Amino acid sequence: MILDHFTRIGAPPEDDRDLSVEALLGQMERAGVESALCSHTAAVRYDAAEGNARMAALCANHPRLRPIGVINPTAHLGVAETIRAAAQAGCVGLRFAPQTQGWALDSEPFARALEEAATTGLPIAVELIGPGDATRLLRLTDGLGAPIILAAVTYATLGEAIAVMQRAPALRLEASRLCTPGVVEALVNAVGAERLLWGSGAPAWEIAPTLQMIQRAEISAAAKRLILGDNARQLYHLRQDLQDFYQI
Repeated sequence: MILDHFTRIGAPPEDDRDLSVEALLGQMERAGVESALCSHTAAVRYDAAEGNARMAALCANHPRLRPIGVINPTAHLGVAETIRAAAQAGCVGLRFAPQTQGWALDSEPFARALEEAATTGLPIAVELIGPGDATRLLRLTDGLGAPIILAAVTYATLGEAIAVMQRAPALRLEASRLCTPGVVEALVNAVGAERLLWGSGAPAWEIAPTLQMIQRAEISAAAKRLILGDNARQLYHLRQDLQDFYQI
């Protein structure tokens, strides 16, 4: 069962693409993806609490999707309350998007929000902006005790991400923007398949390129199963939920 670690629905006003739940589910069906973790653009761009609540409500009607709560640490008030509300609403993980929201990883609001997020026990994905961010995140999360995922890693930041993961064995990496032949094999050799999570960025991005990146990689079938779902199901405690849904 393939599980997509990164999807996001909801188009901002300047974007006329169809980024609806229906568009996402259609892409998943065509690509053979059974389930996905999903966040809402409204939570990233406008109001995190409102967007997270909207995402949780949508997932209640679409059991193939599980909600991810997005946190904006630069909100003037209520960041801790938003984090707790996301966990209470059934979000299975939390995500930070500094590039879209316009804040830096070495800011005090992020450090405080990260500490609060860790108290939920939920996995935390942090989108990296550029060089130095993986190293900053390593220092911020040292001793935090929460599962941390390096997200939005690009070719420019991949080498640093690998070095950071080799120093901190508990870190995971979301493989969503790396489509060059050989990159999957290099990641598996450097940090191990058990620390990689496949994500597509659908429906804004097509599922096929990143999915085929894993499926065509010269790695074992067991490693592919880990990356394409087993790792995420274990990390987010989703195995029993999905077994119940598919009546396995």
